[in-house]
Amino acid sequence: MNFQQLLDRLKQLQSKLSTTQLFSLVAAFVAVVALVASASWYLSTPEYRLLFTDMDPEEASQVVSRLTNDKVQYRLANGGRDVEVPKDDVDRLRLSFSNQGLPASGRIGFEIFDRTAFGQTEFLEQVNYRRALEGEIARTIATISEVASARVHIAMAKDSLFGSRMQPAKASVVLKLRRNRPLANGTIAGISNLVASSVEGLRPENVVLIDSFGRPLSRPTEENSDEPLSGAAMEKQQRLERDMATRVVSLLEPVVGQDRVRVNVSARLNSNTEEQTEERFEPTNPVVRSKQTTLDGTTNGAAQGLAGARGNLPGPAPATPAGAPSNATAPPAASTSTSSAQRSAEIVNYEISKTIKHTVKPRGDIARLSVAVILDDDHVIAKDPQGKLTQSVKPRNPAELQKIQQIVAAAVGLDTTRGDLLTVENIAFDEAPMEITEPTWMDKIGPGVRDTGKVVAVIAICLFAFLFVLRPMVRKTLALSQTEVRVSGPTQLSAAAGGAKVPTSPLRTIAEVENDIENQLDAAAAEHLADRRMPVLQRRVVSMAQAEPQNAAKLVRSWLAEERN
Repeated sequence: MNFQQLLDRLKQLQSKLSTTQLFSLVAAFVAVVALVASASWYLSTPEYRLLFTDMDPEEASQVVSRLTNDKVQYRLANGGRDVEVPKDDVDRLRLSFSNQGLPASGRIGFEIFDRTAFGQTEFLEQVNYRRALEGEIARTIATISEVASARVHIAMAKDSLFGSRMQPAKASVVLKLRRNRPLANGTIAGISNLVASSVEGLRPENVVLIDSFGRPLSRPTEENSDEPLSGAAMEKQQRLERDMATRVVSLLEPVVGQDRVRVNVSARLNSNTEEQTEERFEPTNPVVRSKQTTLDGTTNGAAQGLAGARGNLPGPAPATPAGAPSNATAPPAASTSTSSAQRSAEIVNYEISKTIKHTVKPRGDIARLSVAVILDDDHVIAKDPQGKLTQSVKPRNPAELQKIQQIVAAAVGLDTTRGDLLTVENIAFDEAPMEITEPTWMDKIGPGVRDTGKVVAVIAICLFAFLFVLRPMVRKTLALSQTEVRVSGPTQLSAAAGGAKVPTSPLRTIAEVENDIENQLDAAAAEHLADRRMPVLQRRVVSMAQAEPQNAAKLVRSWLAEERN
């Protein structure tokens, strides 16, 4: 069948169909094409996943340009700040972009020195160094989880021969926070110290931090503040309570079950610095401070003269007259006899021992600790005789609560001497009843069934629409066209034969219409035969009378005799 024959058949079919029937066929054809096209588009469209989010326009344009060159499908969202790609390419593209240093938040780092330019002045080198330093610091700050992006501006220190003209280094940092959540004081101090440590001659107090809305973030440190409720002290107390509660929950959950324990820790910290000096005497343990011993005594024996140098001196000479020679001689030494005696004395001084203790307690120590632990009832899972998993609840026994209390006391470092308090109670949690069911076959097969089910669902919808919607519509349209063709022929024939109009009747079945058509054809044929029979009979009677006049006369006489009788 060539194209011309197909075109002729279409024209013939069009001539037999009415406008409503043609519109129905065209609508069915358009619906089939639309259904097939939409199913094909749905199956061929990939599932997109987020590649990069919250990018600057510069880096977003670089990422899009790279995806376009690699012929990778992508989709922009959030005003062009988010880029989505097919989920099968997310990991590969992230590794590829990370190898090239993208996205880099539009900041240039020390890679600016990878390309050495000859003939560059010292001023340009200083400018490039400052740009690279600002970019590297901004990248480092952007790695903090609470910070989406950062911009850093550094004013380098200027030296001078005159001290009054020296200018210290300064820095300004603008932070774009994620979900506009405020930063903790520790994070702000850490960023200030990071910037100050990265720039030579920069002090933390010369670093100014603001957010993207212009609100100042940097503030004077409160670690040395004497205020009892300073921000640093409150933050330290909250952090201590949170860490202790998390430690206790992680310790008890493997024992009592997931989400079966609640812990509340209340800590009170010392807001003042305490300094204490203690002097303690111990009279029961004296200590010898000094000891003095004295010995006195005399000795018996012959005199040996005067002791010392005086015994060797000459005695006084007698008086002589003037002018006479002097013959004076030394007198003999005096000799005496003596006796000796001895005496000793000892003096001991004792000192009472004492201990001097100087204690300094810094501000921020735990003054009192209160811990409250609530445990849910014990949930026991067992199998009934039918093999179905059942769950029963029962209170915990006191021995188990005592063990848990000892474990918690050791975990938080409970000290009863300072008034610490620990309470462990078993109270049933108010929760909706949960029915434990075994995993279905859908859960066991895995996520791969989702894609297969999507394809099967699309095919099933197409078949259902074709078999139960479009096909009955086409068959009904074609059946009506054939019925009109069959009814129009017999109606025109009957009208020509009898001149009677065919009364209109409501829509009937095809079998009833076919029976009516057959009855009308038989009636039309019978009427047509009755009209044609008389001339033929007349010609036959005339021919027979001419051929056999005697027999014709006898037949006429018999008819006349019958009429008379």
